[in-house]
Formats: sequence, C-alpha cells, structure tokens
Amino acid sequence: MKSAWNLVGMGLWLLLVIYLVWMIHDMRSRRLKLIVTEKKSFSWPNFTRSAIELVVFLLALWGMTYATIFQDVAKLNKDAVKTTYTYKPLVLQYAERSHYVTVSQTSGRKPMQTYSYYIDGGKYEVNSSDATISYGKNPLNVSAEAYKWNKEWLKHLDVRYQRAWVGTVTTTYKKNFMNGIGLHAGRQANRFSLIRVPDKSFMKTDE
Repeated sequence: MKSAWNLVGMGLWLLLVIYLVWMIHDMRSRRLKLIVTEKKSFSWPNFTRSAIELVVFLLALWGMTYATIFQDVAKLNKDAVKTTYTYKPLVLQYAERSHYVTVSQTSGRKPMQTYSYYIDGGKYEVNSSDATISYGKNPLNVSAEAYKWNKEWLKHLDVRYQRAWVGTVTTTYKKNFMNGIGLHAGRQANRFSLIRVPDKSFMKTDE
C-alpha cells in the first residue's frame, strides 16, 4: 500500500457496502411488516423512506466512484498533487547509423508507437500516449506544451546536451486524507516524457 491514508477510502467503501445490505434488508422488512399489519404492499410513508435511503446510497456511490475512478488530476490544486521534473542526457546508439531513439509501431485495434532510448546505460521504453519526440529549434511541440515546463531551462539543456536529452514530468498524489478517500494517496497520477533529438535523422524506425 502506497499510504496508510488509503485505508480511509477502503473503510468508506466497506461502509457503503454495509449500508447497501442494511438498506435492502430494511426495505424488505418494512414491506413485509406492511403486508402483515395493514394487509397492503404500498404506503406513501414507506415509499418516501425507501426513496430517501436509495437517494442517500446513490449520492454516496456517485461521490466514491468519482473520487476513485473519474477524478481529473489536471483539475486538482497543488495541495492534492506533487509535480516533479527530471532531465537526463540521451546516449547515442550505433547500428547501421547512429541514432538516439528507436521508433516501433504496434498493431491492434488502437495502433500506437513505442519509443526506445538509452540513458545512464539503461534502456527505456515509452509509448506515444505517454511521450512525444521533439526536434528542431523549439524544444516544445504541441503535445509537450500541455505541461508546465521551464522553457529557459530547456534551452539550457539544448546547449548543454546538444539537443539530445529526455525530460520527464511526474505527477503524484500527495499522502493526505482527501486523496485517501479515492485510494490515490502516494500513487502516481501521470507521467509524461519529452524526448529531445537534434533532428529526424537521429530517429531509427523499426519496420
């Protein structure tokens, strides 16, 4: 478990299940009592109470589902997430021709590209939904512009590493009560890599 705060969310989900079981039992018991004591299966007071119990359950279910599954990390404030940036120089690879990045095409219902590169002597792979390749004069392309990079520092990296580096922005949920409700405390929310190469000739394509 990434953080003990996630126990809060687990406890709330358990309470919701317990409430659901109690609600079904309560509705059934009241209906049986109504049939036995008043010889009828419907009454407005009984219906109103059941409706209130159901509305409370649905609101709680919606809230927990939203917090756990549908929460948009991009709309959270700085108190909820921590964003870090790391930068590493790319290692040149020698094959038929020198290159920094190998681009592979995946098949299937949703084809995408996979980018392979080396930093610090280790090989890394990311897919095109979590990364982008930038080349040319401007280190940022349309995909990378969505993130808050330090543009002056990127220019510094271009000079220092001759436009051959990778920058990674990682967003992590902070370990606190609110993130614990959605079972997110301490977990990674998003990771995106900006792979910088001097030009397209330093990209190798695997057919």
